[in-house]
Amino acid sequence: MTHTRLFILLICLVVLPATPSLGAVPMPTEGNISINSDSMSQDTANEVFTATGHVTIRWQGMTLTADKATYDRKTRVLHATDNVLVVKGDETLRGNSIKLDMDTGRGELEKGTLNSTTSNVTFIGEKITRINDNEVELTTTELTTCDLPDPSWKFGADHLKVNLLGYAVGRGVTFYIKDVPVLYLPWMAFPVVRERKSGLLFPRMGYSSNRGAQLDIPLYLVISPSQDLVLDLDFETKRGVGTGVDYRYIWNRGSEGRFGGYLIYDLLKDRWRGQMNLNHKEIFSPTMNVRADINLDSDRSFQGDFGEKSGDYNRQSNDTVVNALKTWQNYALSGYLRFAEDLYAADNSHTLQTLPEVSLAGVRQQIPSIPVYFDLDSSVANLYREVDPTGQRLTAFPRLTYVTGLPGYLNASAYAGLHVRGYTTQDSPGGTTKENDGDLLPELGARASTSLSRVYDIGGTALKKLRHEITPELSYTYAPNHDQSRLPFYDYNDRLVGQNIISASVTSFLGGKFQTGDTTTYRDISLIRLTQGYSAGGTRRDLLTMVDANRPWTDLTLQSETWLHPLAKFTIDARYNLYDKRFSSTAPGVELDDKQGNSAALSYRMARNQVEYLEGKLATKYFTPWTLGYTTRYSFDRPGFLESVYSVEYRQKCWSVNVSIGDRPGSHFSFHFGFNLEGLMTSK
Repeated sequence: MTHTRLFILLICLVVLPATPSLGAVPMPTEGNISINSDSMSQDTANEVFTATGHVTIRWQGMTLTADKATYDRKTRVLHATDNVLVVKGDETLRGNSIKLDMDTGRGELEKGTLNSTTSNVTFIGEKITRINDNEVELTTTELTTCDLPDPSWKFGADHLKVNLLGYAVGRGVTFYIKDVPVLYLPWMAFPVVRERKSGLLFPRMGYSSNRGAQLDIPLYLVISPSQDLVLDLDFETKRGVGTGVDYRYIWNRGSEGRFGGYLIYDLLKDRWRGQMNLNHKEIFSPTMNVRADINLDSDRSFQGDFGEKSGDYNRQSNDTVVNALKTWQNYALSGYLRFAEDLYAADNSHTLQTLPEVSLAGVRQQIPSIPVYFDLDSSVANLYREVDPTGQRLTAFPRLTYVTGLPGYLNASAYAGLHVRGYTTQDSPGGTTKENDGDLLPELGARASTSLSRVYDIGGTALKKLRHEITPELSYTYAPNHDQSRLPFYDYNDRLVGQNIISASVTSFLGGKFQTGDTTTYRDISLIRLTQGYSAGGTRRDLLTMVDANRPWTDLTLQSETWLHPLAKFTIDARYNLYDKRFSSTAPGVELDDKQGNSAALSYRMARNQVEYLEGKLATKYFTPWTLGYTTRYSFDRPGFLESVYSVEYRQKCWSVNVSIGDRPGSHFSFHFGFNLEGLMTSK
């Protein structure tokens, strides 16, 4: 095989030295063309060059391969045929033949395909016209993200204009499943890049006994690299047509937020209903920020009617919170505002609002030359409600702590502090009667702890070493009993508990050194903490256990987090009453996750005479291409299932279908269906 390499620039000077007409042609301004082939011939009179056999042509970053190619120097048109492949940047063209204008870069490919690495989409056309590096037009075309030659789905169009950096816009579009037409659209735009692009998200369909048949059509808009927006049209046969908005943004210095809203004229209630929420974090500097979490509903039953998640439809309160923070080396100043709506109360007139509260905290700092430290918690709050007394409250808790011990053996400290409270009270909002009162209550305490640890050589297959650490701790708290009935009662901060209590705890920690091949990792294995208290006098605030003089022992508390396996974790938080010989509360749970899409979780929650339920979650990809999910909660105190949600997803390489079915008390049944064309439908 002979290989000939031809440079257009050198042809004039070397290949055709005896041809004056060729020597007079100016040098191409776009650069050199190089051609490799098995054989090369030339028509000197017409200035046409022909290459055959394993032809490879390179020009301005483009590589073209074919079985045969001709180049007309007069018209500067390149014509390649048979097994044509053109690669330039992210773009790949394949077809039977191509004509390429070397001056403009315009090319026409017959019966070809177009791919781009920035997209999963494959375009097929009877004729593909390359306008420039980013624009292509196709006639009698199809597109799909499935593998050829037998795609699971495809779109057919009479004419398609493609911007490889944005969208493909088609006219006369038909959607096919296999080769069966199922939908016709006179016009449609498709995003063809993997980056975020504006466009329609796939509609969400479903049915709910509360809201009827549902069709949700979302439009996704990319405003800028740091902002996007989703607009929704929500059609519900029982409730009407709702509109929704979800706006996300990132600003300078890490400031970010999200704004959402929903509005509907409820046909069942015959009135407008909706909600608005804003979550914002404003970072002014590393030491100053403002955070806002605003949640407002048009009425108190909105979440029960329109909330879909358990945390929404059974929400106990709707809170709006704004917090501002400024820190220095040893102090922090914060402002706090909270407006709460108690959704379980008959109305909101008795709900306490904090409008606002300003707090000053001083972190522990040493007094010079002595082992004594000072810290401070203080606040002043304006407390408001529609009925009942309102007013202002000042609290402060300055404290001195003496630290001692034996380094490496014993840590010990003792503290003394004073609770300071002052009130200005009005009988009712706008009332003229004001009362001023205050109170002082000392508090003393001490704490001592040590740590004992040992490392064991295990020498196992994976576990090489085991570290066991035990930390016992003893603490004491004293605050005298004090009549506080004359003070207003806004919350539990207004009733300080007299205490004379000793608490003991022991914490056991296990950690391991694991080795797999040349990789060494250190992993927590188990953390167990036992706590017990004895009240020598006074009282204690314990919502789950009755306390009197004959029951000085507190509940025995157990907290544990144990990794039974790298993929399995067991947790428990339990309180055991020594007198009733039964658990006051318990919350065991186990979680399994193989990091391959298969997971399971089971947890039990019980608080004596308050709540008792079992919650389970299961998800598996074991039956690929199916993904199955199940979530349920079962109540023992009011027997029956609180909620059950079943989900199924069927996923192929280029498409997926998901279905979910939900059922909860009140005859609320819901069904939702979603369909996704992988790599084509816009996603957030």
